[in-house]
Amino acid sequence: MSWLENRDASRLAAVLALTLALAGCFRPLYGPTASGERLQDVLAAIEVEKVSSPAGQERIGHYLRSELIFDLDGSGTPRPKRYKLALDTAESIQPISVDTLSGRADAALLNGTARFTLKDTEGRTVIAGTARANATYQRDQQRFASVRAARDADIRVAKLLADDIKQRLAAYFATSP
Repeated sequence: MSWLENRDASRLAAVLALTLALAGCFRPLYGPTASGERLQDVLAAIEVEKVSSPAGQERIGHYLRSELIFDLDGSGTPRPKRYKLALDTAESIQPISVDTLSGRADAALLNGTARFTLKDTEGRTVIAGTARANATYQRDQQRFASVRAARDADIRVAKLLADDIKQRLAAYFATSP
């Protein structure tokens, strides 16, 4: 065996050794939690409170709360709640492109921010964080088309925020005892 073949074999052995060493570090996200309870049962024990939003920006908070209620416990069966999730949302709109003739924005970027705090029944903060998402939409000369496009952007942002928050909660519960 030449030194070149020996070097390739040693590299392969090193890669296999590192792979086996790291294999025990990974935990499936939707397997049992560190406490042994099913993750879906823990997520279903979260009560989503009413969302606090600035005046005129309540729509994204409504969609966010609805998405989280369904994502966390979509079973429709009432379960005892052990946690409360408080949400605070804000949104801003930035014009992306402007029509040079009319001076009106042709497209806009909707930026959504949701601050969340998960507390247990005793009022202790379990996890807190901020989720951000954005979506673009076209502004049309027709008023109702622009209103519907803005509502669709609100729904897309709310779904992205809900997914981000759910993933963070799932990761926390999957790794915490």
